[in-house]
Amino acid sequence: VWLADFMVTRQERGETGDFKKTFQPLLIVLAVLGIVVAMVESDLGSTGVMMAIMAIMAFIAGLPLKKIGIILLVILIGTTLAVSSTPYRRQRVSTFLNPTADCQATGYQACQALIAVGSGGVTGKGLGNSVQAYGYLPEAANDSIFAIYAEKFGFIGSAVVLGIYVVFFARLRRIIERTPDLYNRLFVVGFLAWLSTQTIINVGAMIGILPLKGITLPFISYGGTSILFIMAALGVVFHISRYTNFESV
Repeated sequence: VWLADFMVTRQERGETGDFKKTFQPLLIVLAVLGIVVAMVESDLGSTGVMMAIMAIMAFIAGLPLKKIGIILLVILIGTTLAVSSTPYRRQRVSTFLNPTADCQATGYQACQALIAVGSGGVTGKGLGNSVQAYGYLPEAANDSIFAIYAEKFGFIGSAVVLGIYVVFFARLRRIIERTPDLYNRLFVVGFLAWLSTQTIINVGAMIGILPLKGITLPFISYGGTSILFIMAALGVVFHISRYTNFESV
């Protein structure tokens, strides 16, 4: 909400490319996010999601690509420092590079997630027949829910739920294209960036193509706070969609 208003104000004043009035405040916000969320709260995953939202919204709002590149470089450097300076984060990276090296300790969750996904096969074990959900895979109802879903419903069920996400994201993109007001368009861009980034991180971690992070799967993972804020934002998006044009802007 803040970033949409900030970028619209800067565009109206012709200051989108101005260093002191646009680029510098964005870097300050990035630094605050990094310090408070990644360092104080020790939540690098949520920091990454918020930074992705900022970078994508700034790009859509017209921030020059050169400055976007600098923001991405700052994010990369900050992430590298955050990982290298914390032992458990270094362990997560090493586990990601070789998840089966120590399945009884540091690689336990990664190994159990791969077992859950692989044991589902093509059609899955069926609803109520999960093995990994009962004491084997940590956070089975939260961060690891996609692995449990894959175990129960297999490749076909996983493809269906991912297809639903793709359709949902495509509809959000359509709202973005047909919303004439820049502020509302940027809000929906931020919402799309938020949910798509979380989905990619969560699913990627469960199938072993991304490091494990404590990121929920939107609409599916258990948790009241997560679904509350997602549904509140989605309600705003539905309201914005009432004022879209029939033709793309």
